[in-house]
Amino acid sequence: ATCYMNSLLQTLFLTPEFRREIYRWRYDSEKHGEQEDCIPLQLQLLFGKLQLSDSLYIETTGLTKSFQWDIRDSFQQHDVQEFCRVLFDAIEQSVEGTEQANMIKQLYEGTYVDYVKCMNCSHESSREDKFLDLSLTVKNMFDKIYNDSVEKALESYIRPEELTGDNQYFCEKCNSKQDALKGLKFKELPYIMALQLKRFDLDLQTFSRIKLNDEVRFPQILNMNSYLKGTLQTAMDSDKPGSSSDEEESPIADLSPTDIDNCDFQLAKFSSYDTIMDDDEKKPLKLDPIAKKKQIERRAEIQKQERAKLIEEYREDGENVYELFSVMIHSGSALGGHYYAYIKSFENERWYNFNDSIVKEIDEKDIEKVFGGTSKSLGYWGSSYSSNAYLLMYRKVDESKNISRIESSEVPEYILEVLEKEKEKEEEEARERAEKLKKMKLRVFYKGKEKQIEMNKDALLKELKKKALEEFEIQEISNENVRVRGYSQYYDIFQEVFNEEKSLENLGLYSHRLIALETKKPSEEFEEYDPLKVTIKVNVWDEETCSDPELPFEQKTSNPSKFQVEKRETVRKLMQFLEEKFKVPFAKQKLLKKGFASFSQTPEVISARHNLDQSISMVRIYEGCVLYLESVEDHQAKSKWQKLLEEEANKITIKFNHPDQKPNVHGQLDFKESVVIQNKKTLQDLKKEIASKINLEVDEFIMKRGSRYGAETKDMSLKLSQANIVNNNLFFIERGTPSRPDELRLIFHLALPAKPTDCDGASFSFTELFQLPVHLESRIKQVKEKVAERLKEMYPSMEVDPEKMRLREKYNEKMNKVLKDQEMIRQYHMFDKKNIGVQLLEEPDKKLEYSEIIVIVRKWSPSTWELTSPKEIIINKHWRLHEFGENLSKIFEIPHENLGVHRVSYSYNFMRGELKSEKFIKTQGNYHYLSSQPWYLSVDGMLFIIKDNTEELREMTSEEKKKYSAKSFYGFSSVTNFSYESREKSMKITVKKKKKEDPDSQEKEDN
Repeated sequence: ATCYMNSLLQTLFLTPEFRREIYRWRYDSEKHGEQEDCIPLQLQLLFGKLQLSDSLYIETTGLTKSFQWDIRDSFQQHDVQEFCRVLFDAIEQSVEGTEQANMIKQLYEGTYVDYVKCMNCSHESSREDKFLDLSLTVKNMFDKIYNDSVEKALESYIRPEELTGDNQYFCEKCNSKQDALKGLKFKELPYIMALQLKRFDLDLQTFSRIKLNDEVRFPQILNMNSYLKGTLQTAMDSDKPGSSSDEEESPIADLSPTDIDNCDFQLAKFSSYDTIMDDDEKKPLKLDPIAKKKQIERRAEIQKQERAKLIEEYREDGENVYELFSVMIHSGSALGGHYYAYIKSFENERWYNFNDSIVKEIDEKDIEKVFGGTSKSLGYWGSSYSSNAYLLMYRKVDESKNISRIESSEVPEYILEVLEKEKEKEEEEARERAEKLKKMKLRVFYKGKEKQIEMNKDALLKELKKKALEEFEIQEISNENVRVRGYSQYYDIFQEVFNEEKSLENLGLYSHRLIALETKKPSEEFEEYDPLKVTIKVNVWDEETCSDPELPFEQKTSNPSKFQVEKRETVRKLMQFLEEKFKVPFAKQKLLKKGFASFSQTPEVISARHNLDQSISMVRIYEGCVLYLESVEDHQAKSKWQKLLEEEANKITIKFNHPDQKPNVHGQLDFKESVVIQNKKTLQDLKKEIASKINLEVDEFIMKRGSRYGAETKDMSLKLSQANIVNNNLFFIERGTPSRPDELRLIFHLALPAKPTDCDGASFSFTELFQLPVHLESRIKQVKEKVAERLKEMYPSMEVDPEKMRLREKYNEKMNKVLKDQEMIRQYHMFDKKNIGVQLLEEPDKKLEYSEIIVIVRKWSPSTWELTSPKEIIINKHWRLHEFGENLSKIFEIPHENLGVHRVSYSYNFMRGELKSEKFIKTQGNYHYLSSQPWYLSVDGMLFIIKDNTEELREMTSEEKKKYSAKSFYGFSSVTNFSYESREKSMKITVKKKKKEDPDSQEKEDN
């Protein structure tokens, strides 16, 4: 979103005169405050880095911080011309009282005369005004203005308007109304002239913002002499050579036959391989980069000579000849887009495309592609229908003032010192990064313990082993009885063996790699590692341990035997090995493994006859696989391991909190309680298990999936597997009456009038009352009665009448739809934990008709900046604006002809400071329907601000600005719904200065 800023800053950097003035300015901490708050200093740093740094791009963070922007302001999209004006104003404030105080005026300020000339006596009334840029009309359908070139747009800008008929001008000299001419005349043109093409307009039919992509041509050399003199023929002469409308003409050869009557025509013959290509299918061959660069250089030199000739020709008319050097381009629509810039370097007279951090040289002819209105492709950034010139910068041709190059010696000494320190810091950070890259952290395991050990990558493995022995304080085992192995924590098995004489890097080790220390007795030998073998674990049935019903399954299988077997080994050979190892006869062995598929609850029988000659990999015995072995007499019957494994597979552990448990120090609940239950059981069975753990009856607590914000569990007849309850699922338990499947749990809030301390957009303040299960078939009237009962229980002294109660849907901190007595809950978009606002009225609730809605209205006093308390008004959405205004006029006692009405689009962060720039619609005589443009009213709860248009606006005090200024923000309201600001805010740069006589910082805001 900072593309608009990048385009302008790149243009200013490549404006030598501007850069020189910025460099000439000198920072004084006594006058200019802290360095990080000083805009000119941050510009100097930015320009110094752009000029001297070898980096591919430079951050603008320092500059935006000096604007007092936070990260949200930095990424807010803005108009590049608006940014230019605000930045120039901020610079003028910052350099006030220095030699550069007039730099913006000297470079960019021009003067025009606003005049009215009497046609009878030629008396002219006029006043002078200054300008920093000119906004030129592209198209105005109302006035039938269509400017397809900058020259025509300038002519339209100064063309006088005739004041005749009812619009006659009162001439003081004639002492009567006379026909007159009203217009503008240029008195003095600036050194650098900024021309904005007004491509954004308002569609008067839809009242929506649109972008005008019409073609507007602009010349590289602009003759402004005729506009200054008031004669336009020279400027509008499209036949001048070098103007933007010139087309290159090529000589056409005459190829027609001289004696066509005597020609002998024959049909040409083609082979089956010949084809004829249409002319429109032919494309020129692409030039290679070297040839293209040479072509651009050759063409640039030719165009430079042509421009020089044209300048000399135009200077015969006067000195006001301008050369184009920057084209800021907008790509996109009125709703949003991207800015980039074509800028000419005065050092080499070459044009470049500056697209954020990407810069590349372009051909001058590419400029024509951003005139707009054509279908020529612009590649990645879209077609020229949406990518077109928006802001142009011209520099006056003046050999005595023109600068082509800024030397490095012009950069202030203190900026060079800062840049040198930053360079040293970057080099130090680069060295630290390089040193860090030389190190790695390894996770080392030994007997269930873990240590993180940092080593240099070029360290030998034996050095790592020595350090690991020290970390684990292993002293009783000698060095030769320890070796380092790869390790799988998941399977708890050793893996590959490493050469201790090699470096960690050469061994392929990397940060956070898992390794382990393997030890042996002095009399033993380390087992040779074979990558073709896999490690398996075998649990042998032990009657005493495995038959104990009180012993958990994990404990029964906590100490398996580990073996390495070849991947190509057959099941038969594996069973023969197990016979030898555990003395279980081959014929009686029943070897099992857990089901391979996660949904399978039946163990796989590995020892089945059809598997005996299969390799172990074919029966899916992989690294770390756990097997279960027992001796059986009947292979057809279920074995003890089978029964235990199936029983275990159907068990799941459910974790939950105690309802009286307090949150931990982080405000979170710990789910410390748990029950183990068969997944074939129902939710009701689970609830009984939980009830016995927390000593409550099943109808005294509510179960929610996952957390306090999860869905309530209602249909208790479902099996756990049907409800998708799996192992280690969490349930949040809280005291309360549980809901049935045909009920919704609604949250009711008491809606009270907004407090004076609430934000300007707040119509109510809310207090959460209670949660209440409500049947889907309940009518709203019945719900009101239930709510009234609960309120009386909570507040016995409160008089609560259901007839004087209104229920409304609550969203964030506002209320929308009114719930009507005769309708049922299921007729609304309801869901569990829906927020409902409860209004207690002084009179019985009016039964709203289908076409009636409730709006909120507040009256604003521009002279005092006061807002009245919010007032609810019932209106008919089929009214016209005129009828709406008539009713407001009576209620608030403002004459209808003086009434202005503004609808607040986003009330959650509305602040009254916005009203200064908002549009107030006059309703008198406006016969648009409320349900159509401009407001499209259809739902309850909309906020309107009204005012008396005759009341004068007073400027805010600094205290009021702080209190009521609108801020663009992202944030959460007091409820969980996320809300954000989507409107484009007006730009603001805050200038912080420190004066000698006032040690405190003084802020000036530029809106």
